[in-house]
Amino acid sequence: MKMRFQPTFWATALALPVLIVLIVLGTWQVQRLQWKNELIETRAARVGDAPVEITEALAGADDLADIEYRPVTVSGRLRNDRAMILLNRVHDSRVGGHLIAPLELASGLGTVMIDRGWMSLPELRAYTAVEGEPVTLDGFVRTYTVPGYFVPENEPGGNNWFFMHEDEMLGAANLSGPVGFYVQAGPNATPPGVYPVGSVPDVKLRNSHLEYAVTWYALAAVLLVIFFIFHW
Repeated sequence: MKMRFQPTFWATALALPVLIVLIVLGTWQVQRLQWKNELIETRAARVGDAPVEITEALAGADDLADIEYRPVTVSGRLRNDRAMILLNRVHDSRVGGHLIAPLELASGLGTVMIDRGWMSLPELRAYTAVEGEPVTLDGFVRTYTVPGYFVPENEPGGNNWFFMHEDEMLGAANLSGPVGFYVQAGPNATPPGVYPVGSVPDVKLRNSHLEYAVTWYALAAVLLVIFFIFHW
């Protein structure tokens, strides 16, 4: 009895590498999905830890990524007189900005930028403060990230900031001592109803790896079906 399924050499030679690539891509997305879920879980657990002194947090970390989102306590001279405005930030569906102030750390580590939280734009523009004051506050360690392609360049001369940039901000404040991270003030940094409003960092990440994995595996299945029908 003659077999009806008879694969040809060239069709097999073309289809097999494509099939392997599709399966590899699908498997890679599954691995990425597992990594992303673990990262989100780690961050979510980390923000719930009790605050520790920044020196203690740094001493126990080999890399800043090990303590990102870690609650910490920082003390020093808060330079509200050299505050900056981080624009286009939303709070309770209201567009405004964040108040950024340098903190000269009492520990002698250097100067860390403090994201003190959200204020309306008129309040930010009208904000005035006396020269530096000693403070102790709780917040979360955040690392500087490269802005997206569509994010405008910072405008230090006009005090218009669109993303956190340590060197630019220290230069604009005429301060030194970069530490490589900034601190996001927590929700208890100011009394209820008092601005600026701190917050807990959002640890969610864009996570579409499952959809991508299903797509690649589905394309592999379609290729197999077409290959089988073609040779039947």
